[in-house]
Amino acid sequence: PQNGLLHFDGESDAMIVRGLIAILRALYNGVPMAELSRIDAHAELARLGLEDHLSAQRSNGLRAMIKRIREQAPD
Repeated sequence: PQNGLLHFDGESDAMIVRGLIAILRALYNGVPMAELSRIDAHAELARLGLEDHLSAQRSNGLRAMIKRIREQAPD
């Protein structure tokens, strides 16, 4: 965190995962740490209809990325 804001990046060889990381960056980068839990990434992804097109393994990986980001929020 810089200045109380979340900043992260990620990388993958798989283009679909790079796209998912880009979406999560758009949702979370620059957000105050105290507000991380207010972002409903699952709802945003559902709104985009992405989860219907992901394999179970990719969906699990995406949920894990979201969980890891949300774990950065202060208690």
